[in-house]
Amino acid sequence: MGSGSTLLRLVLDSHPHIAVPQETGFMRAYNAHQMIPFKWSGRNWARRLGWSRAELDRELAQFYDMLFMRYVEKHGKKRWGEKCPLHTWHVDGMARLYPDARFVGIVRHPGGCVGSNMSRWGHSVPKGAYHYERYVKEVARQAARLGDRFAVVRYEDLVLQPETLLRELLDFLDEPWADEVLEHHAVQEVRGGKQVVEGRTKVTDPIDISRIDKWTRTLDARTQERLGRRLGRVGEFFGYAMDDPAVLEPLADGSLLARGPDMDARIERFPDLDVRTQMPIPKYERFYHPREFTLADRPERKPATADAPKATLPPSRLRRAGRAVVLRLPRGARRALSAGARALEVERGRGRRGRPVGD
Repeated sequence: MGSGSTLLRLVLDSHPHIAVPQETGFMRAYNAHQMIPFKWSGRNWARRLGWSRAELDRELAQFYDMLFMRYVEKHGKKRWGEKCPLHTWHVDGMARLYPDARFVGIVRHPGGCVGSNMSRWGHSVPKGAYHYERYVKEVARQAARLGDRFAVVRYEDLVLQPETLLRELLDFLDEPWADEVLEHHAVQEVRGGKQVVEGRTKVTDPIDISRIDKWTRTLDARTQERLGRRLGRVGEFFGYAMDDPAVLEPLADGSLLARGPDMDARIERFPDLDVRTQMPIPKYERFYHPREFTLADRPERKPATADAPKATLPPSRLRRAGRAVVLRLPRGARRALSAGARALEVERGRGRRGRPVGD
């Protein structure tokens, strides 16, 4: 999130041949088709009906294709695409479903990406930094694995040199050049529909160069210093300098588009980052199996009235006791404390209900 993926979606969706709707996240449905959520015997349900995984994949690929093609045909296009940051963790499944698919990953300066997510979603610095590191490393890892099927673009290159980059990108997608991609805001305005889409993006906003270094004005010096310590090396991997947003080291020889082999070579240059080892997959992108997830009810909240204002739930004893000192603890200790608090809430939910019933 915060890398400019919605801008890239709107640009590609403006091409006469390509339709990229608002993100669907359909690969979570694919997970659910593979394993019935929260059922102990849900993993092999289709196999018990005589379906192999390859056969089920073939049927599911056709099913999802049918759903997207309705959108394609409605807009008079030929091909469909899907943009969704969470699909960073579903590349293997998508590559298996669609052997001819091409993948495009977009990255952005750590300060710009983290600053955007702090502003829009209230991320803390540690959360924003971890989100960034986990996702961009996975982009690089998958690009190296998929080779020429995967291309990586930088938000800054898209904004500063849109025609050069988009000509390379459309060539990668085996599509002819179309001037419409440089006027995506005008194309989207004529088309109508929702004016504000995912990421709180206005579809009629043109490319804005000022957003490249906006983070240098919105993040204070201490926050920038913290991000530099945490993400400086990762930023360097993608050609960024933490103290100067204008620095953009080339990622590929003679091209703004970095293909899988280019990412593979950079991974070799930065062995300390251990990019080939996959970082933890976010829990919502895994199978919802009862061995891994427990459901627990949220406490009921009574609706607010004129005589009875909206009730607020008191913090747990553990959180009340730790609030005064938690910010002074080392990062590892804070994580352990947070995990303990979550476990305590789950146990309290079990005690009230006698069974796990919600996540």
